[in-house]
Amino acid sequence: MLDPIAFSIGPLSIHWYGISYGVGLILGIWILTLLNKKRLTFKDNNQIFDFAFWIFLIGVIVGGRLGYVLFYNLPYFIQNPAKIFAVWDGGMSFHGGLILSIIVAYLFCRRQKISFLSVADIAVIPGALALVFTRLANFVNRELVGRVIESPKWEWLGVDFGDGLLRFPSQLFQSFNALLLFLILLLIFRRKPKKGVLLFSYLALYGLLRFVAEFWRAPDSQIGFIWTYFTLGQI
Repeated sequence: MLDPIAFSIGPLSIHWYGISYGVGLILGIWILTLLNKKRLTFKDNNQIFDFAFWIFLIGVIVGGRLGYVLFYNLPYFIQNPAKIFAVWDGGMSFHGGLILSIIVAYLFCRRQKISFLSVADIAVIPGALALVFTRLANFVNRELVGRVIESPKWEWLGVDFGDGLLRFPSQLFQSFNALLLFLILLLIFRRKPKKGVLLFSYLALYGLLRFVAEFWRAPDSQIGFIWTYFTLGQI
């Protein structure tokens, strides 16, 4: 497997995890500018850059990390508060990032006097594509690992993440799901749907795809299974 560190410049190490977020941001801005030419939601490219900056910084980074700290491993971070800022080690919550991104987007649209639903409808499309890269980074980072393969007929799919056990590459499954979601949203966009349809489709389809994919993912070690077989990501 790839080393989680892509390369180093002196004492500075550049992680694939960070690169995935950077790629997602750059592609996201580019796709937003293309979609905006069709929908004319933002006034200009400067407004797109401002929107992307605040969504990425506050919504994705702060929201994602805060969600992970609060819902996934709060006792650990209470004992090790400095680790809260070590985002390069992984540990981001999609749900935390989504909730805060929606709040930031609403406040941004209200301040800029543009339609929240119109903005959300085109923002979820590059948002889905960005997940493709972050899930690949999860794979390289050896986090969100899959459940142990118990049947010999599925061993060809197995990946050893360092514990000597063959596991399903659940991160790759979720990366594929994100790509599928991106393509579906693009198809819906081309049909010129009413306001809110793309946002609702994103939330519904992501929830469904995530729920199914989680059956191949091992639960977080500090939480375990919920109701015998479900992970926290399915609740």
